[in-house]
Amino acid sequence: MSVSKGDNTYYSYLKILSEELVPAMGCTEPIAIAYCVAVARDYLGCIPDSITVEASGNIIKNVKSVIVPNTNMLRGIEAAAAAGIIAGDASKKLEVISDVSIEKQKIIEQYLKEHTITVSLAESPNVFDIVATLYKGTSYSKVRIANYHTNIVWIEQSKT
Repeated sequence: MSVSKGDNTYYSYLKILSEELVPAMGCTEPIAIAYCVAVARDYLGCIPDSITVEASGNIIKNVKSVIVPNTNMLRGIEAAAAAGIIAGDASKKLEVISDVSIEKQKIIEQYLKEHTITVSLAESPNVFDIVATLYKGTSYSKVRIANYHTNIVWIEQSKT
């Protein structure tokens, strides 16, 4: 099948490509976790005391042993979440942790030692599903990304 520039099919292909081809920093699953957590942190308005990450089995499998970029070789969901908390710039989406200083890398490592990050399997039929819940005292924020890496489908917060 031949497609020329004037065809509707051509413009449909371009739309699909522009949605699917986005810059990313490293393996996209840990970056999506960092992004989800960074968005939740922005809604919480502070650094949380603890974090819960629920993820689909596919996400857990793909992230558990992957090095998270700009974290001094840290691996896994906990590292991705801590990077999103400490150094994440949610406005950069899949480049959320593209600019992390050496000082921030040290703070990420310290955060991992001093704070609880709980990871569990999401009860979801989706292959791609991440729910990050951040807690500070009795306040919390929750963000859910489903189906693809930047598709935020739920934001919830409670500030007391």
